Amino acid sequence: MERMTGLDAGFLYMETPTLHMHTLKIAVVDPANVPGGYSFDLLKEILGSRLQYLPPFRRRIVEVPFGLTHPAWVEDPDFDLDYHVRRVAIPEPGG
Repeated sequence: MERMTGLDAGFLYMETPTLHMHTLKIAVVDPANVPGGYSFDLLKEILGSRLQYLPPFRRRIVEVPFGLTHPAWVEDPDFDLDYHVRRVAIPEPGG
């Protein structure tokens, strides 16, 4: 368990049902430049093999009893890479 920083907690406290303070990450991959070729399954396999080195990617928030201090980050034993890494295509002319 790791206590959330004041900055992280500030973003969390500012959230409302209509104002979300989390962010989205998007990767655009040009398969022409990937040695050995590219596949989405390979990308997920590589990410999965490196998750042990990226603790923040496997955490979730827990509240501290009675709100005595900022929430904490804990390892999520049910972390699901398939839920967090998804491929989405958009129709022409955007895709």
